[in-house]
Amino acid sequence: MSGNFFGELGITPVYGRMLDEQDDQPGAPPVAVLSHGYWQSRFSGDPGIVLTTIRLNDKPVRVVGIAPSQFGGLVRQPTLVWMANSQFPYLTGDGRALVDYGIPRSYMVGRLKPGISLEAAQAQFRALTAELRRQQPQYVGRNEWLKLQPAEMPPNPSTAALLLLSTCILLVLLVLLSACANLGNMLLARGLARQREIEIRFAVGAGRWRLIRQLMTENLLLAVLASIAALLVGRLAANILLRIIEAPPNLRVSTDWRIVLACAVLGLGATLAFGLAPAFQIVKRGLKTTRARKILVSVQVAASCVLLILSSFLTRAVQQSFRTEVTFDYAGMMVVDPAFYLHNYTASQARQAALDLATRVRQAPGIDAASITTIVPLRRSWVEHVSAQQVYINEVDPSYFPMMRLPLLQGRMFGPVEQDAVVIGESAARKLWPNESPVGKSCLIAQRSRTVIGVVKDSGMNLMTNPESVEAYMPIDDKNAVYATIVVHAASNPGQLAGVLRSAATLPGIVPMVYTFQSFVDRQLDSMRKMVTVVASLGAVASLLALLGIFGLLAFTVAQRTREIGVRMALGAPRFHVLQCVLGQYTVPFGIGAGLGVALAAAAAKVVRNILFGFIPFDLVSFGAGLLLFAAVALAASIAPVRRALGIDPASALRYE
Repeated sequence: MSGNFFGELGITPVYGRMLDEQDDQPGAPPVAVLSHGYWQSRFSGDPGIVLTTIRLNDKPVRVVGIAPSQFGGLVRQPTLVWMANSQFPYLTGDGRALVDYGIPRSYMVGRLKPGISLEAAQAQFRALTAELRRQQPQYVGRNEWLKLQPAEMPPNPSTAALLLLSTCILLVLLVLLSACANLGNMLLARGLARQREIEIRFAVGAGRWRLIRQLMTENLLLAVLASIAALLVGRLAANILLRIIEAPPNLRVSTDWRIVLACAVLGLGATLAFGLAPAFQIVKRGLKTTRARKILVSVQVAASCVLLILSSFLTRAVQQSFRTEVTFDYAGMMVVDPAFYLHNYTASQARQAALDLATRVRQAPGIDAASITTIVPLRRSWVEHVSAQQVYINEVDPSYFPMMRLPLLQGRMFGPVEQDAVVIGESAARKLWPNESPVGKSCLIAQRSRTVIGVVKDSGMNLMTNPESVEAYMPIDDKNAVYATIVVHAASNPGQLAGVLRSAATLPGIVPMVYTFQSFVDRQLDSMRKMVTVVASLGAVASLLALLGIFGLLAFTVAQRTREIGVRMALGAPRFHVLQCVLGQYTVPFGIGAGLGVALAAAAAKVVRNILFGFIPFDLVSFGAGLLLFAAVALAASIAPVRRALGIDPASALRYE
């Protein structure tokens, strides 16, 4: 970053100092500032690391300061180390990358002057872009310009991220719904216990609306106390959850007026939604609350089942991803991405440059194979529908198949100029042309008729995102050559070859991105683990609420019907009839709630399937596991009330009355 970066943002260090403009001067000694999280995890929070020397890219760098924990940088991925721009040639050993051509994918951060709108600044930057295009037409395309956007707004959030956020919010609301249904049942039970008090109030002249106002005032007081507790407990729970999912250190929980307002609105809404119905039931003459209690039981069962079934879905998805059979050796592979499309390469220039890069990379020490592809396995996807079957397409060089260890099963491989040829995986052959040879068959891909010339073994590169995926391969089309990427297989220790590959693949104006396949797979699985943790936590909360709610409901039922149970037992009723007396009235509500929960879980799984990995359309095992888990919770909650009912002494019950 530039030397004035921290000063403009007003960032102050925890220890030492931040970088300044003196550190950005040519010839300045290499110094660095560490992020607070990296300092804690890598150096155990030792203040003595300041003014000592560490090694970056095997080059000595002096640590001059530690950034505060609230600051993780201005990019989506948290920054671990900050250094001045002047040190880029020192770290890479390639001064041209900075001095002559600039750093690829760099961006600028600025502060608008008072009174200047974003639109006015954008107009000035369009004029600046036009001048840059006039001076350096080889680097600035005809339709390119410098774009301004507010730094505090995440740029263009993906649909998947929005769907994932919406799903999490929906699950949280389901937990709230379960808790409210639980509380509604408790209020109804409490109303039954206050039946005599209500009748006395009616007798001394209290009106129905006055009693409803009294009950709602009690409910509002309960909501206020609960909301205050929720702010405290919620903050603690959120911090624990962030620690569990290993969130970036700059992601912190803050309680401001918006959080307080949201808590107040939710508390008031829950009170009105689930407090009015019990209040109306309580003040009715005769106090017929059976229907309301059954409805609330069904709501709680449905919400709990949805959460438990989704938790089972996600857990099985992660297990399935861990069991994914990937044919190629992704642990020994790396990607060199020159991103020709960002540097105004024409198709012919990109094709030739990719061939040159592949040759240079193959000659690098520690590399035993390299090939060219336009779609990086496990990273991006190009999906076409062939005969109503979803097929994952990739454009590759002929050397791709031996490098990925995909043996030929039928037919032959294509040459570099066979634009109408396609090689398919064995699963695609079975699904598109069952019980017959696909070689010589024609199919429509990308609005073009292509002939199947060969069948290779499945690579499994898309199984993590779609367990039913099938694959097809075509020669690299000229129009897609700008997306050419070099895929490399290392003889050993691919993680240690990043510097070697970057040096071998550096072109004028391009310092390629180099990363391992293993790192990407780890990030995918890690995101899945975190999502499972979140949903499993919500499922655990729902299970606890269901446990408490069912226990309280059955315990109150037993207490309310103690005399009836005593009479039945005195008349010789068997234990089965006693159980039917206690549990029978809730069989239908439980069944309705479970059915509704299964239907809602199936709909939610269909939505979540589009944004997560490893789902199959209708997984009976996941549904069964979720329902069995809820049944176990219900059984555990009913043990104590049932034992109490079966242990009632008829004489004691009648004497009590």
